[in-house]
Amino acid sequence: MQLSPETLRSLLEELAEWLDFEDCDPVEWVVCGGVALALQGLQNRTTRDVDVLGNWNVQTMEIACIEAFPEKVRACILRVVQRHPELSGFSESWINLGPRQLAKRGLPDGFATRLTTVRFGPKLTLHLLGRTDLLPLKLYAAADEWGSRQAIHLQDLKLLKPSREELDLAVEWVRTMPDFEEKRLGLKEAARELGYDDAAYYI
Repeated sequence: MQLSPETLRSLLEELAEWLDFEDCDPVEWVVCGGVALALQGLQNRTTRDVDVLGNWNVQTMEIACIEAFPEKVRACILRVVQRHPELSGFSESWINLGPRQLAKRGLPDGFATRLTTVRFGPKLTLHLLGRTDLLPLKLYAAADEWGSRQAIHLQDLKLLKPSREELDLAVEWVRTMPDFEEKRLGLKEAARELGYDDAAYYI
C-alpha cells in the first residue's frame, strides 16, 4: 500500500493520540525518506512507510541511535494498524528503523541546524531532515544497483533538481560510507541521469 501525505498525517495524528492515551513518554524521532519530503512539501508523491533514523535529543542536538522502539510505543503503532486493515501488509513496519545504520555512520555536517519540526500533539514530534541532507541520503539509496526501490530514489532526486554543487557535496558524503566502492558505478549512473556527465567522470 502507498500512503498519501494526507493519509500519513491522519495516521500520525492517530498514533499521537494513542501515545497520549497510553501515557507514553514523549516521542521525538528524526525522520528521512518520502515522509520527510512529503511533510515539507518538497514533493507530493505517496510513500509506503515512515523511515526513522533514531530518537532526537533536544539537549545535545544529536540523534540517539536505537535498535527497537520501546514496547509501549510499539504497542501504539500496532493499535493504529489494527484500526486500518489497509496497513495489514506492513503491520508495525509502517513505522520502522530501517535507516538507523546511516545515523550511526554519521549524517551530513550541520544537519541539526536544518531540521524541520512537526508536532502531532504533546506526545509525538517528528524532526524532518532538510532538503540539503535528504539529497545525499537519496543519492546513496539511488546508487544501490540491487535495491528494490532504486528507481523511486532516482526519481526523487530528479524532482529535487540538485545543483552541481549540491551533487558534489552529496557525493562527498557518500564517500564517507564504508560501501562507497560498491556504489561507485551506481553513483556514476545517477549523476548521468541527473544530467551531470562531467561529475560522473570524476566519481
